[in-house]
Amino acid sequence: MRKSFWIVSAAIIILWAAANTECAAGKIHENAGTSGAQLLKISVGAKAVSMGESYVAAADDVYAVYWNPAGLTQVETNQIGFMHNEWFEDIRHEFLGYVQPAGNLGTLAASVSYVSMGELERTDETGKEIGEPFHPYDILLGVSLGRQLNENISVGINAKFLQENIDDEKAQAFAVDVGGLYFVSNSSLVLGVNVQHLGTKIKFIEESFSLPLNVKFGAAYRLIDGALSLAVDVNRPVDGYTNMGLGAEYKIMSVMNLRAGYRYTVGGNPLGTASGLRAGVGVEIGDYKIDYAFVPYGELGQAHRFSLVASF
Repeated sequence: MRKSFWIVSAAIIILWAAANTECAAGKIHENAGTSGAQLLKISVGAKAVSMGESYVAAADDVYAVYWNPAGLTQVETNQIGFMHNEWFEDIRHEFLGYVQPAGNLGTLAASVSYVSMGELERTDETGKEIGEPFHPYDILLGVSLGRQLNENISVGINAKFLQENIDDEKAQAFAVDVGGLYFVSNSSLVLGVNVQHLGTKIKFIEESFSLPLNVKFGAAYRLIDGALSLAVDVNRPVDGYTNMGLGAEYKIMSVMNLRAGYRYTVGGNPLGTASGLRAGVGVEIGDYKIDYAFVPYGELGQAHRFSLVASF
């Protein structure tokens, strides 16, 4: 127990040091706005979100297709997951995923994400309304494979196709995520890494944008016979400052889960200190898990995520 504690402490210190290797002199990163396909950045699963979005090492359900495909190896039965994200400014985000263990091949998964930006007025260059309103939306399709190499190491890959639609214009891109998990021997400590959004550029009309490449590092640890889970993540995005998430989950009588977390961006959260807060609750009823997450976005408003996991 004492050895595991020091390993966890060392992991948190290393990740915190990595998060602070950049000097954020201002609020706006020099590469801000240079990447397209922002749907790829929107996290899924109310459980993960409410834990400070620190899930790269804790991923163990259908939502691992986003956080770390290597985590799919911890899914022992077929699973279906659904999430509804009631975002700010009439933006809605939906996710549907399916996982199936496939014996020696590993664990397979398929997923689809959809974002609707609501209704926008069609205007000319002067701002005058012309014609009927339009409804921009993005759709993301993914197939994933997780495989356990030995008792300590799991790996995974996620292949994605993205299409963005704005009025009559469309843009497509292909990408992959590559992840890994390391289960420390004789310990409840898990270390994780996930390289996200490696792929083609996305092009609208004549202008192309790179995908928002991101590298996740993290650690997760369980104690009190698994009732308490702690997690920490560090993200190194190509188009923004390094950010770090801390999260905790406490299970009550194997029925209810209380969760809280905080997400911090080097140099300060651009939407204010309170925007880093995360909170949520989960209920387990037989083979069903229902989760809720609350996320404040400063002056933009609040977001509410509801998700479901069904095992069969």
